Amino acid sequence: MKSKYQNDQKSNFGNEFSLFAVEALTIAIELAAEDSGKFYTVDSAGGAYEITLPAPTKGIRYDFVVKEDTPTAAVTIKATDTIIYGRFLEGEVDTSSDANDSAGATGQTNVIIGTAANTGDSVRLVSDGTYWYAQGVTALDGSITVS
Repeated sequence: MKSKYQNDQKSNFGNEFSLFAVEALTIAIELAAEDSGKFYTVDSAGGAYEITLPAPTKGIRYDFVVKEDTPTAAVTIKATDTIIYGRFLEGEVDTSSDANDSAGATGQTNVIIGTAANTGDSVRLVSDGTYWYAQGVTALDGSITVS
């Protein structure tokens, strides 16, 4: 017997497996609910820009991965209000500043992928209809911050 998830995927895509859209970002974009499930590569070689999130809607998910090693400029993922909560894990080892800029008990408006980011650093945002929940992994302190 197939799981409900597999059955849903088959009914959505007509296959036993599903492929998701991969889209390269190099300039500002306003995401829509219809973009949910996409995997975005982030490259700021052309300069800084913003990725604007839609109002929270239950079940929306976006994934972002840094394509450009030590990006040329920061890329800001912007919510409609101080409604981003979550943690960003750092792969380096120290005892002083791990996850210091995560969006913990206080909501934040922006997730900033900074110029210290490495290729493969990542951010996932999922909405429950009220908030955006963020999680991500970065190689170095301060590569992904919030404000």
